[in-house]
Amino acid sequence: MSSQVTMNNQVVYGSLDVAEDLMDGILSICKEKHIHSGMVTCIGSLDTTGFTVFKVNEKNKPDGYAEPFMIDEPVELIQATGFICQDESGELDMHLHGIVERMDGSIHAGHFLRGFNKVCITVEFTIIYSHDVTAVRKYNAALNYKTISFTSKST
Repeated sequence: MSSQVTMNNQVVYGSLDVAEDLMDGILSICKEKHIHSGMVTCIGSLDTTGFTVFKVNEKNKPDGYAEPFMIDEPVELIQATGFICQDESGELDMHLHGIVERMDGSIHAGHFLRGFNKVCITVEFTIIYSHDVTAVRKYNAALNYKTISFTSKST
């Protein structure tokens, strides 16, 4: 794992190495750099991939997540974007969505699952962060999902 911080712009540029987990690797760098709220974007390749999508109920309304979808072959990580936040208990968390392409050309996309996305060759990423914003991902009963709320520390 490698990373470089530019303090003037509050941006981290980095890459993950073979076999590192996509989300755990980025969160590890966030812990090291004391980043609690930010936005991440990345490209690269994954050896294994695990994600999910939302499911709908009989009223055709979103109702939780579908069963995980696993791809046990190398894929190209076309693009992933997400948010660094804290969960309800104050632990560092990430909400990450992305698009991958299989070797046969088929495209898959969804909500990445932590611990199920191992780097194949490399993943390059950028984290834009601010110590003046707090992002917390918690359960929203009205939506039946966890959502992120952002608050400014200066207000």
